[in-house]
Amino acid sequence: MSQKHEWMVILPDNTGALEKRMAVRQQHLSNIKPDAETGFWVLGGAMLEDVPKEGSPLKITGSVMMAVASTKEEVLEKIKKDIYHDEGVWDMDKVQIFPFKSAIRSAL
Repeated sequence: MSQKHEWMVILPDNTGALEKRMAVRQQHLSNIKPDAETGFWVLGGAMLEDVPKEGSPLKITGSVMMAVASTKEEVLEKIKKDIYHDEGVWDMDKVQIFPFKSAIRSAL
């Protein structure tokens, strides 16, 4: 088995994709859960335009995730199977996937 590495994944949304994102969000979360349980995805969440303000909706601009995988291609393959990819939420021309090494990680 090949060695696993951490990969930081930055997935900006396409302009105007918030409504589409919210429409399929539950399906996105349900679909990534098995890969989170196996340790493939170890971090994930929304990138925000600004600090959340009480009573206001989040200004989501994309996603940030961290994977543990053997190759960058393996990570990209998972991304391409995500509903946010299929529905055109993420701007695939601006996606960044790069090797990462955690110095610290805390559980929520």
